[in-house]
Amino acid sequence: MNFTTAVRTCLKKYSTFSGVAARSEYWYFILFVGLGNLLFSISALLLLRIIWGLAFLLPNLAVTVRRLHDTGRSAWWLLTAFILPWFIVLMCLSDEMTNSKYAGDRIDSPSRPLVTEENVTTSNTHCLSCYKLRLPGQTYCAGCGAKFTQD
Repeated sequence: MNFTTAVRTCLKKYSTFSGVAARSEYWYFILFVGLGNLLFSISALLLLRIIWGLAFLLPNLAVTVRRLHDTGRSAWWLLTAFILPWFIVLMCLSDEMTNSKYAGDRIDSPSRPLVTEENVTTSNTHCLSCYKLRLPGQTYCAGCGAKFTQD
């Protein structure tokens, strides 16, 4: 996931606390908000900095909760944010691709088809966000977590 896609996704999901957010989506959005804070701090426009902070408070919380869900944790883990080094490590953990109750249809089931060399063909599509190969039976991209549309 690139910078603009991550920011657009977070702004589209302005107050969506359900679902998951990929690691890149979270960190690119944090970078975007941080750059805005830095810009308004340097320019000494206190009122604009306050407006910027309030405007992005809710989407920042939402993407943080979705990122916690992606690692298999509930939103209650947000209470550990006061221990900053621990929370940064928590946000850097890899995602739980299976058995996550927050990831919807990413939950692994016995009926999910197995990927073998026989069923990987050249007709498979690629993810529109990160261009990774879509394998048969996948509903989410393994690279960026984007949901595939039905063919």
